[in-house]
Amino acid sequence: MTSRTPRTNIEDPIYWFFDDSYTLAQKGYAGQDRMSMKQFVVMGVLFVLIIALSLLLRKAKKEKLYMVYRVMAIVMPLMEIAKIIYSSYFDIINGQEFNWGGILPFYTCSMLLYFLPFLAWGKGKMKQYSMAFFSTIGMVAGLTNFVYLSAAGWYPIFTYGCMYSILYHGALVFVGMSLLITEEYKPTWKSIFEGLVPVWVFSFFVIPINFTIKYTVPNQGYVDYMLLMNCNGLPYIGDLGDYLASLNLSILFSMLMLVGVYPLGSAVIVSLEIALSKVKVLFPKAHQEAA
Repeated sequence: MTSRTPRTNIEDPIYWFFDDSYTLAQKGYAGQDRMSMKQFVVMGVLFVLIIALSLLLRKAKKEKLYMVYRVMAIVMPLMEIAKIIYSSYFDIINGQEFNWGGILPFYTCSMLLYFLPFLAWGKGKMKQYSMAFFSTIGMVAGLTNFVYLSAAGWYPIFTYGCMYSILYHGALVFVGMSLLITEEYKPTWKSIFEGLVPVWVFSFFVIPINFTIKYTVPNQGYVDYMLLMNCNGLPYIGDLGDYLASLNLSILFSMLMLVGVYPLGSAVIVSLEIALSKVKVLFPKAHQEAA
């Protein structure tokens, strides 16, 4: 019986699950899995699983749904801390500084960590606003990464760095989808505004963080938490952000995102959800009972 010799050439590398981005780059990985058929198959399977689990929870008692949210509210921050430690360790041993402008949990997607507890244990307005957020802006943020999986630019699909991003954004989509499918939350036109309240509250803290990192932290010129500095370089919008930055008016771009782009995204997803509910796609049980 002969042993197999590991493949080490750049044309046919082996990517180990916990390989860091520096090792992966040395092995020749340069984002081949991003927007690939492999990505779309994996994300498609995940989306089906999210729908299936939400349908199962629809038939269960409401307490089980909230038990899932509570477990997630505890586990997700621990996973985020582990990811930060993992990425920062490899940055530091490879001679890089701490990535203040990219590794901290201040993205729109990061709002899962801060507002899921309001959903899991809260009451009143903050719970209502959190439910609206997860069913609107949160859904948009999560599903965007189903299409453009940014982590796959540095990590192959089946590595820790990418699988964490897949599971995290899958969790974000699951919260919104499960709220809708179980009918725990039913969107109305008020949801457009209610879903934006957590965004505006979170931005109150994120805007100073963006500007502090950009202007006071050495070698950290690029920062774009919540997309409030240049919208991740999105064509046209990102160009506007860069132009306003050249005039020292980045704060104006942040305001335009908060009163223009985010409300537009909220309005689009709410309109779609209301339309689907009317054709008995999202809420068939309610229509059947009414009939």
